[in-house]
Amino acid sequence: MDVIGIGLANIDLVAHVDDSFLARHKIPKGGAQRVDELSFARLRGDLKQFDAIPGGCAANTVCGLAAGGIASGFFGKIGNDSFESLYRSSFTEYTVSYAVAAAEKESSQCAVLVTPDGERSFAYVDGASWSLLPEDIDEKSIAQAQMICTEIYLFEFGQNQSTAKKVFDVAQEHKIPIVMKIMDQIFAAKYAQKIRALADAGIVTLIVGNHLNLPALTGTTGTDETLNILKTWPCDVVMTANAGGAYFTSQDSITHYPIKPVEHPKNTTGAGDQFLAGFLTGKLDSRSVADCMAHGALCARTILMHDTARPPLVNRHSIRF
Repeated sequence: MDVIGIGLANIDLVAHVDDSFLARHKIPKGGAQRVDELSFARLRGDLKQFDAIPGGCAANTVCGLAAGGIASGFFGKIGNDSFESLYRSSFTEYTVSYAVAAAEKESSQCAVLVTPDGERSFAYVDGASWSLLPEDIDEKSIAQAQMICTEIYLFEFGQNQSTAKKVFDVAQEHKIPIVMKIMDQIFAAKYAQKIRALADAGIVTLIVGNHLNLPALTGTTGTDETLNILKTWPCDVVMTANAGGAYFTSQDSITHYPIKPVEHPKNTTGAGDQFLAGFLTGKLDSRSVADCMAHGALCARTILMHDTARPPLVNRHSIRF
């Protein structure tokens, strides 16, 4: 495989709501909120209609890579429930290798709440994804990959962070670069020191996140201040900023790449995931950063006018409730 993805095997419950819904359930607009099972059940019961769609940031990205012709595989734990076949069939359509056995517990679920302005907010509940164990991951697949694409949530998979340790150890032994997506402010603050240590060791070579989440990694408050710190880190960083474009930091430099905004996006869910897929496709082809950014922006624009977080296919992989 060219790229191995490791992350949450979420089932996204995509629903259109208004701002009052977010306030009622105490979900920060544009953010991600981890909730308990009871709170999630109440939120789900309050939805008038939703589509159940296979998701997860790293999973969405590898599907985007596979759609662009990059051989990809994924390691993430789905539940042994009614969503399992939906999740597996989606990967089959994208030709993404996926052979992880299901857990006995229910699949992890994430409510993707889309407001009229196209912004999306997330409420997620623990489930099978968080029980991904070291033995679920094929070491040979990692060792033969050109790149590993993972999420900050990897740190809490399995027991006592054993899953993350295996991934980092194998990547270091075989010199496989790791791309880490930062999509949660709480987790960014919690694991900032470990991520910096992994960057210092040359294990994490690229960090990707948006202008809302990356400041939590550095303990800063604004985009400029955050970028000025991240440019001193020993790894590359891509920061997306919605209509503000994207930034790339490397070797004490900062480069801004403006984009043409989409005026009326249908759904912003997955835009960052597909931006990353486009960027990594260019990187694997040894293209310039400018070309990688341009291709990432193109992939993001396509998904903004689409109703799911993965590139459109002939078949629709979702269940409407």
